[in-house]
Amino acid sequence: MDALNASSSQELALVSVSREPISDEVISYLGFIFKLVVNPSLQLLGIVANVINMAVFYKMGLSDGVTQNFFILSFSDWLFSAFALVNSLTYILQAQVFGGREVHTEFVHNASYLAATFPQTFSLITTVVIAVIRCCCVAMPLRVKYLITARRQLAAILIFSASALFILLYAFTPIQVMYVHNARVNISLPMFMEIRWYTYTLFTNIFFYIGFIVVIICVIILTISLNRSTKFREKSSSGGGAGTSGTETSGQAKEGRKEARVVKTVVFLCVIFILCYTPTVIFTLFGTVEPEFSATGFFRNANAFFLILIVTAMMVNANVNIFVYYLYNSRYRAVFMSMFGEQEK
Repeated sequence: MDALNASSSQELALVSVSREPISDEVISYLGFIFKLVVNPSLQLLGIVANVINMAVFYKMGLSDGVTQNFFILSFSDWLFSAFALVNSLTYILQAQVFGGREVHTEFVHNASYLAATFPQTFSLITTVVIAVIRCCCVAMPLRVKYLITARRQLAAILIFSASALFILLYAFTPIQVMYVHNARVNISLPMFMEIRWYTYTLFTNIFFYIGFIVVIICVIILTISLNRSTKFREKSSSGGGAGTSGTETSGQAKEGRKEARVVKTVVFLCVIFILCYTPTVIFTLFGTVEPEFSATGFFRNANAFFLILIVTAMMVNANVNIFVYYLYNSRYRAVFMSMFGEQEK
């Protein structure tokens, strides 16, 4: 009977092993490629791209609410990319150069990881504010134009960012640096202890999911509005604008096209945000329904793969906005070309 049970246990173990979705060799290779090559490259590109964005938006003038908010978003993404690059470089130095034995490099590596939380949160806040304001402009165009001014939009971003900053600082305030002996390299390395992880985790999860859901709702509303306005302009142009003067029709058409470009820009920014943060949502859901989906569980390699994917997706989110601005913002494109190329005709 014992032999039968042992045989059954071995068979179950073999079945379990066969269910392992990602092998140790594959996850090791992916970790090497992404941590040492892909992510640092994306982080460097993110710094360059967002410096260009900030320079262009600053030259465009920050008196307009849309330009102002895009500038803030670019600054947040730039700061996030900078902290992330420091984190990657210290990881490379510690892993490939110092053999995991350099104390100061380990400290900077851990500190940059925590510091990146702040600009990442500010970027989320700015994205949500941009999406909500554009929805308000679609729903109440006349009221919003005079009610939600550029200063009030800035105030909204600053108030929410200050609130988030206060909560994060509260979570990090008790932090202590403790030196823990690492048997692998036979040296004591610094670790951050006494952080209020429960407060930090609760806040970041609630804050993220509320923002994520709000952005999805805004994308749906803006997409419906964009389709309606497109159909309306097509009917108006085919009808010849009866009952209005040529100047008035031309002015309304120009204003409509401008608003449509702004809506398209916001929609694409939000869609990029949704796509890039979807791995985070999937990671959380898997971890909730499957206890073995953890750093030490049976699906540890799948867990590690998603963590790699999450970081890379965040880097992509901080990078690609420059292409959206260039393609769908004519003012941005004109200023960009005047600064870095020939004047657009």
